[in-house]
Amino acid sequence: MIHRAGSWLCMTLFMMAALSGCLSPTAIHRAVLAYDHTVNQVEAEMLLLNIARAKRGLPTHFTAVSSVAATFDFRTNGGVGTQLFEGGGPVFAKNFYTFNLGASVAENPTVSIIPVQGEEFTKRLLTPMDESKFEFLVSQGIEPAIIMRLMARGIGVEEGDGRTFSLNLPHRPEEYREFRRRVLHLSAVNLARQLQVGPIEYEEPWPLPLNHPLTTQALDKGYRWVTSQPNTTPILSKHVVGRIAVTNYDQTKLTNEERRLLQLDAERYPRNYVLVDIRPGFYGGDYPWHGQIKLRSFNAILGFVSRGMEEEPEFEVEPDHRSRPVARNPRTTLLLRETASRQPESTFAVTLDDRWYSLSHDGLDSEQTVWNREAFVLLSQLYQMTVTDVAKMPSVPITIAK
Repeated sequence: MIHRAGSWLCMTLFMMAALSGCLSPTAIHRAVLAYDHTVNQVEAEMLLLNIARAKRGLPTHFTAVSSVAATFDFRTNGGVGTQLFEGGGPVFAKNFYTFNLGASVAENPTVSIIPVQGEEFTKRLLTPMDESKFEFLVSQGIEPAIIMRLMARGIGVEEGDGRTFSLNLPHRPEEYREFRRRVLHLSAVNLARQLQVGPIEYEEPWPLPLNHPLTTQALDKGYRWVTSQPNTTPILSKHVVGRIAVTNYDQTKLTNEERRLLQLDAERYPRNYVLVDIRPGFYGGDYPWHGQIKLRSFNAILGFVSRGMEEEPEFEVEPDHRSRPVARNPRTTLLLRETASRQPESTFAVTLDDRWYSLSHDGLDSEQTVWNREAFVLLSQLYQMTVTDVAKMPSVPITIAK
């Protein structure tokens, strides 16, 4: 009898241990995924909310989740009991053994949120974006048309001694059409894999005679001895990685002097201007142009998207007759809807002053829906590239314990 009781006890303890081991990783796995989903949802809806604020003429304000700490309490309990029953007549006794098992999981999350504010963040929000962001996003395989339609304030074109500038603003219809046609042309060149986006690289020779007293300091400034051809006198030269250029040709095919002059051309404008040089004789050269793409700030991007909902809607623009066909050319850069009630098909939605603002979802495979998703993802990435590391921000965090 004692042997059987011990067996039941061992079995109970084993099942308790197994039950606890199963619950622990399962609960943590579900919690981590749930928190990740929630934080991602909050960031997306925060972007929508600020677009809605911009549409209403209200100040934008961002709040970020800086940390999530959760404590899990796993408990198991069990027991073994016995009962002795006696019957009439000849006395007999029989033991009945009972056991019970139980497990519970207690979760105590603590969420810290930080209002993203202050001089540093405001400057990053209002400062036009740097050309390096443009080059980085293109190198990630994002369609240049989406990048330019969101990030560009306009396009400057130089012809002879003159220069024209076309704004990416629908309330200036002629300029907007010209802007869209230039963007569509670059998109067509990119579709053919002939669009080159990258820094201008060239060799800069030491500007002073080699017997100059400062020559020894040139090596500390990055200059090195190089020879252009065998059996020639070495010269001091420095490899320069310069400004970003968008071209329809391989820059390495140019001479060093041509690349240096291209760099000087790019340096005439601040770093929120991206040099564009589409030359005849190469793919897309039937529609050549030389100029710049002017990038705007993240705050200006929010304003552009918000005005496009109603105040300044975009419209259809066909490519120039000299351009090749493009894969996509939707009317609206980022289609958002304002409605009296929440739309059931919306991907993300927020409410402000009894109005609902949502990311349009016209169908799983529709051109505008797919474009919308990519444009909204890009908007989110631009925000992440604009905001600083929230963990290092001086703002006092707000901690919420469940």
